Amino acid sequence: MKNSLIVLGTLIVLGLSNLAAAFAFQLDFLDIAIPFGGLALAIIYFFKSKGGVASRRMDMAIQGQTGIRMDQKAEPSERSYIFIGSLFYLLLVVAITFYTYREYFLA
Repeated sequence: MKNSLIVLGTLIVLGLSNLAAAFAFQLDFLDIAIPFGGLALAIIYFFKSKGGVASRRMDMAIQGQTGIRMDQKAEPSERSYIFIGSLFYLLLVVAITFYTYREYFLA
C-alpha cells in the first residue's frame, strides 16, 4: 500500500511540475511532456541509484589517486518506487502523446 502511494505521489508531482513548466514557458502540456519525463527519469536514476556506474567510477578515481581500494560491498538491489513512478509517467505521457497526435503519424 505504501509503495503504491509513493508511485502515485510521484506521478502527481511530475504531472504538476510538468504543468507548471508548461505554464511558465507558455507551451502546451503535451509538447514538453516527453522531454520533461525523460529528464526527470534521468535525474531520479542518477540520484536514487546505489552503487551504480557513477559510484563505481568515483571509487576507481579515488583508488587511482590514493592507491587505497574502496570497500566494494555487493549490496542487494533496492527498488526505488520513485524511479518506477517516473518510468510510469514517461510511458504514460508517450502513450497519450502518440494517441493525441496519431493522425500525424498515420498520414
